[in-house]
Amino acid sequence: MPSRPARRADARRNYERLLAAAEPVLNAHGVNASLDDIAKAAGVANATLYRHFPTRQDLIEAVYDQQIQALCAAATDLAAAHEPATALLGWLQEIVDHITECRVLGEAFMAAHQGPPDAEPPQVAAWHDALRQAAAPLLTAAQNAGAIRADLGITELMTLTTAIARAGEPAQAGHFLTILFEGLTPRP
Repeated sequence: MPSRPARRADARRNYERLLAAAEPVLNAHGVNASLDDIAKAAGVANATLYRHFPTRQDLIEAVYDQQIQALCAAATDLAAAHEPATALLGWLQEIVDHITECRVLGEAFMAAHQGPPDAEPPQVAAWHDALRQAAAPLLTAAQNAGAIRADLGITELMTLTTAIARAGEPAQAGHFLTILFEGLTPRP
């Protein structure tokens, strides 16, 4: 997740307003979302949108990056506020919610990608790495507490969670996650 140069307070506010306005529009309409509608919803001129995000891909990437940062921060917050198993399950639920709610946004990001169609964009690899790094302490703590099977690796956990989020209807994902979590609990 790249760091951004320091901005004036008004530019920072406009940037945040654009991201907040873009997320629901991009989630609803994907790659075909109207940038003019996003600027209007943010209460800024089109030129302000293009000054912050010269391309549609830049905007989509910034929105997704913000979501990944929020998920990583949530892992830390949940670990501090809950016992290990509850923290892990809560964070996995947030991952499932993110994937189900942002399916169109993710497709928009991939559609706008300029690289080879079978290659994962570098930013996606960085996001996946950030999520694995956020999940690792949660998984380790739950395993150390004896609440999760010791033979489960972070890659397996994230793959299973992603599969759950993409299987069936989004409304079923929470139920599927509960079943998965029960299966990850060690048996005497």
